[in-house]
Amino acid sequence: MCKKVKTQNTTVVRIGRGLTIIALFFAITLSCIAQLTEQTVRRIIREEFEPVKLDVAEMKGKMATKDDITMMERQISEIAGQVSKIEGQMDAMATKDNLITVRDEIHSLYRWIFAMWITIILAVFGIPYLYGRADREKVKQLEADVRELIKLKADVEALKAIKEAEERRRETARRIAEEKPEFEEAYKMVGLL
Repeated sequence: MCKKVKTQNTTVVRIGRGLTIIALFFAITLSCIAQLTEQTVRRIIREEFEPVKLDVAEMKGKMATKDDITMMERQISEIAGQVSKIEGQMDAMATKDNLITVRDEIHSLYRWIFAMWITIILAVFGIPYLYGRADREKVKQLEADVRELIKLKADVEALKAIKEAEERRRETARRIAEEKPEFEEAYKMVGLL
């Protein structure tokens, strides 16, 4: 359980690092976009996304469930689609209207990133709580079983003590019957012999 949370925490850190790099990249490029050529922008994007690609590839191998993987792939593909859309718009950035559209797309990207962080945080705190609830129910059932076993053990011990006392009485009756044969018939009637 602890290993799963640790894996998710490192995943969250890596995603955060990658997304921070992307955000910084966009913040820097918007202020100086008129000075960059198309090839320079493409090269910078490739350089910035290479660590993110590696982190995503590593994340795919360490995710806890298939649902988490598909959710992250969907979010990453949406972000990649938005990035490619922004890259296409950067090629055609010549007017103020295009700059406003890019700004709106970046705000939309921030909303997706925020939603993704909320989802990850809820998963980190929610999943252990749900697993813990099932464990608490199992512990209660085990405690009830242990109490029942303790009662049964006490009953068995009492029966053993009764049996041992009965054996001692029979042994005593047998010895007395050997010493005094007249008591043998009485002991047989009582059931000690």
